[in-house]
Amino acid sequence: AAEVIAGEPAALDQQAIPAAVFTDPEIATVGMTEAEAEEAGFEPKIGQFPFRASGRALSTGESEGFVRIVAEQEADFVLGAQIVGPEASELIAELTLAIEMGATLEDVASTVHTHPTLAEAVMEAAENANDEAIHTLNR
Repeated sequence: AAEVIAGEPAALDQQAIPAAVFTDPEIATVGMTEAEAEEAGFEPKIGQFPFRASGRALSTGESEGFVRIVAEQEADFVLGAQIVGPEASELIAELTLAIEMGATLEDVASTVHTHPTLAEAVMEAAENANDEAIHTLNR
């Protein structure tokens, strides 16, 4: 709104707006679901990582839920994500940025994540989509 008032060009990318539900466990989403990607004409590739395979989630006693990433099959661009579990409202920010900047699954997977953290689940989901996961079965 401030840009428009100042006479500057402004645009809003509706794909990169996260939403969170502060339940127990938390739920967060950004971008497209698998079904929405298919409806939009994409061939989606999905990666998922359960928090029960996360050392950090296990150590805090909050291992319910998962991170799911939806990407475009050929170009590998991140189209959306859904997170159910501990700190989902915080973790969704990384995937919101990935959509905003046009990141690929490889960009997310090759980003070094602090160990042990919940954020590693995001990296692991990206690796899972590319059949490179090491802490869970590949899809």
